[in-house]
Amino acid sequence: MKLHPIAAALAAAALLPTAQATLVDHAAALAAPVQLVDFEAFDGLLTGGLPVAVAPGVVFTGDSAAELGANSRVLYDNGLWGVGNLFAASGVAGELRFTFSDGLSAGAGAFVNHAAFDALVDLYGAAPLSVEISAYGQNNQIIETHNVVVDTAADGYNEGLFLGIVRAQADIRSISFKGNGVVVDNLAFTTPVPEAGTWAMLSAGLLALGFLGRRRAA
Repeated sequence: MKLHPIAAALAAAALLPTAQATLVDHAAALAAPVQLVDFEAFDGLLTGGLPVAVAPGVVFTGDSAAELGANSRVLYDNGLWGVGNLFAASGVAGELRFTFSDGLSAGAGAFVNHAAFDALVDLYGAAPLSVEISAYGQNNQIIETHNVVVDTAADGYNEGLFLGIVRAQADIRSISFKGNGVVVDNLAFTTPVPEAGTWAMLSAGLLALGFLGRRRAA
């Protein structure tokens, strides 16, 4: 069932004109190699806002009501996410953030939806609720942010959009999704590359090993 919503999103019309290449609506826009986190390893874990490793080198932090391995969320006028499909979910006005601890990534995104209340828009002229997707750099500063309204059928099931950010260079330390009742599945990201300082340390270590090897051989 996980593949069906993604296939629907891939087949849909582009979310934005291709000129805005940094905000993408399909995982294929991420530079290879791409890794995937599907949250099937969790089953209703209430994180309480504490960090949780969701994959090697990927740390999740969320709001106090965030849940990993959630199996049911009513998104009101955006339909239902439910049984048989485990995902990450925020609380009301929450945040789901994924940090790449082993290096910086050039692109990341996920299959996303959020709670919606059309009556507030129709009757009171309120702005539609949206998802704020942001990329953070090495020093935890926002380097890019976008607000996207996800509009799916009220009787829909596991519907949504892939929302991702692609950068010209590997400078994404973390990516976050904020909004009202945000749900996220199938986090995809370009494999992070070690930072320059890490490469220098690795090179120094290899040189030292080579020097010791030559000494033993002498």
